[in-house]
Amino acid sequence: MKYCFIFFLTLSFLGSGCLPDAAKVNEYEETAPEVNRDFIHEKFILTREDFAEHLTGLSMAVAEDPAGFLDIAVRMLEMQPEYLLLVDKNHALDPKFQPEDSVDLAFYPELTRGRDGLFLSRKAAEALVKLSKAAAADEVILVISSAYRSYEYQQGLFSMFADRDGEEAASRYSARAGMSQHQLGTTVDFGDITNAFSESSAGIWMAENAGDFGWSLSYPQNLEAETGYTWESWHWRWIGTDAVKMQDEYFDGIQSRMLVFWNGNAPLLREALIP
Repeated sequence: MKYCFIFFLTLSFLGSGCLPDAAKVNEYEETAPEVNRDFIHEKFILTREDFAEHLTGLSMAVAEDPAGFLDIAVRMLEMQPEYLLLVDKNHALDPKFQPEDSVDLAFYPELTRGRDGLFLSRKAAEALVKLSKAAAADEVILVISSAYRSYEYQQGLFSMFADRDGEEAASRYSARAGMSQHQLGTTVDFGDITNAFSESSAGIWMAENAGDFGWSLSYPQNLEAETGYTWESWHWRWIGTDAVKMQDEYFDGIQSRMLVFWNGNAPLLREALIP
């Protein structure tokens, strides 16, 4: 037959990982309108059955609202993949990884730095400027204490903590080299790097407003079993406003939970995306 039934399209996509050509999909739709494709979103070749069966680790919120989830996913798929990389004790970065577009935060007079030598990816730096200006408008000063860290820097930092407290204790509050979000160049520590930050005007302001600028708390309180680290009220990662929205609406506001799901399913979503 010149045109395949839609179940063939769907099974072909799922079995081979390849998408049918978008023009052919449109041609099929025009020539065979009697076939109900029942795709759940106009941008994805996914039925409800495909979605439920082939995406792994579905939260109840995602399963109940796949179309809303995919609305956000479309925009997240446009981001550079490294902005949403899962980096934790089970997912390490290459020792040579470094952000390609890092900038010295000294070039941004709007920022208050705790020391010199602080760098971030340009997109994160620009988001940090917007965050800091909004905080300043509310008479809150955000002091940036730490930003990008190289693999070697983190290696030395962890070794220092391990020598002082032992490896097991150190691993609860410090990342081994390659397992630190700071190496991404999209993560910032604020204030004095203690949980006193949570009760400061800056910490309270961040908890209420940071998500509006794409910043997410990486290690919330009482979630060490899930995140791998004790509570760090000062440690914030820029993931973009869409990812924060997905995190808040579908993953209980927990960054690590959203990133685990996203990194496990983004390749399939990308394959299912209609150009």
